[in-house]
Amino acid sequence: MPSLAVIGSQWGDEGKGKIIDYLDEKADLIVRFQGGNNAGHTIVVGDKVFKLHGLPSGVVRPGKLAVIGNGTVVNMEELLDEIAHVEEAGGSIDGLRISDRAALIMNYHKKLDGAEEKYRGKKPVGTTKKGIGPTYQDKIARIGFRAGDLLEEDTLKEKISMLLPYKKDLMAMMGAEECCCTPESLLEKMNGWGMKLGKYICDTSVLINESLDEGKNVLFEGAQGAMLDIDHGTYPFVTSSATMAGGICTGAGIAPNRLGGVMGVVKAYTTRVGEGPFVTELKGEEEAELQKKGGEFGVTTGRGRRCGWLDLVVVNHANMLCGFNSIAITKIDVLNDYDVLPVCTEYEIDGRRTKHFPGSIKQLERAKPIYTELKGWKGWDDTESVVKGGYDNLPKEMKDYIEFIEKELKTPVDIVSIGPDRDQTIDRRKDWWN
Repeated sequence: MPSLAVIGSQWGDEGKGKIIDYLDEKADLIVRFQGGNNAGHTIVVGDKVFKLHGLPSGVVRPGKLAVIGNGTVVNMEELLDEIAHVEEAGGSIDGLRISDRAALIMNYHKKLDGAEEKYRGKKPVGTTKKGIGPTYQDKIARIGFRAGDLLEEDTLKEKISMLLPYKKDLMAMMGAEECCCTPESLLEKMNGWGMKLGKYICDTSVLINESLDEGKNVLFEGAQGAMLDIDHGTYPFVTSSATMAGGICTGAGIAPNRLGGVMGVVKAYTTRVGEGPFVTELKGEEEAELQKKGGEFGVTTGRGRRCGWLDLVVVNHANMLCGFNSIAITKIDVLNDYDVLPVCTEYEIDGRRTKHFPGSIKQLERAKPIYTELKGWKGWDDTESVVKGGYDNLPKEMKDYIEFIEKELKTPVDIVSIGPDRDQTIDRRKDWWN
């Protein structure tokens, strides 16, 4: 099948945007199947930097279709702002398509998001307060707005008359910031969204399946990372959608047998944003050094990311559930100045060793990392020779690091990213669509 999925194997921020941008040169459709504008992707194209949130990464590629699938949640106001920024930077959104089944993020969802965090007290989830969770709550409760509603004024009027009073009462009860919308002002606003974006709204599941029938190349783009999956991540410190590869079927509207391959993106070390256990996390100066070297600050929030050594217990958990056919390693150049690189291959929990990632947060909080130490390649910085000569021109110690990961994951490393630019990419398999 001419389809490929790119999934983050950690807690997001693995550098998926760069890998997707590299692979989508030969893709016809790039499909976002879950998440919302709480996830950020940075794309560097020459001297232009695109910081994307709600838009799929492929939108900056001329001649491609960039699809926001039904499993996503969409903030139309912020999407319009993002479109304006892309166009100002010289990009085009002619290829944008939005699923008529995608749930809409409303301003009251953002207000409720912040109010819910208050009730969690000393155990906050660390939400971005973008309204993602409350929007998915409404979707599951069958009371949310969908993008297709913007094309039907009678449907909007009916839903507004029920939802707005309900949400105002709920916000008052929870002590959230007051919502000043009236039914008339909300209808006017949503009609405006429909006028501006209605031409991009369609049944994207039909579009995707027909494209696959025609032999077109479809690239599925995951937001966040596998460890933020609502079921299999570090619950409750997770996002509200299915980030594993299985989420593609429901989030894009395709059958399982239409998914051709899955690439896992592995950052050469580990980071996460927000709360929750993090077994290989560094502290103090060590963490600050790695954070600075890697530029580890969130695209969406600006928050400094928590940093630690590579955790292969985490990546193996993602691999087991996503079925990676190949691996892309990113930001390995960030580790250029280390003499020794610890890699976690097991946890010790209550005196017992395990290679399996536990579902219990309490167990994770007690887990201690078991490291294998590998020799670093301190002082190497000759990316130009690698760009010209490929994998063989990498320092031996870096190749040893990569091959250790391959052995532990039992999965080939087919892409190695040694910098942010498109040409700073080693491709060990030349054609991803055969």
